[in-house]
Amino acid sequence: MHEPIHITGGAGPEEAAAIAAVVAAIEAEEKAALAAAKRPIPRSQWIEAGRPLEHVAPTAPDEYAKRPGQVPEEP
Repeated sequence: MHEPIHITGGAGPEEAAAIAAVVAAIEAEEKAALAAAKRPIPRSQWIEAGRPLEHVAPTAPDEYAKRPGQVPEEP
């Protein structure tokens, strides 16, 4: 399951044991992270504020001159 670790550079038994413990802890954390359910990253409020609002269809040219609440004229 685990590959053997070869520690070089003059490490003594205590240093080798400490390095092996750190490597084992990192492997355990990686295994736990891979087993956890994936959740989408929530978007920041800053990102949401910078995005455009709903896409509204363009207004027809004859609607430009009308004021809000004005009753449309009959042709």
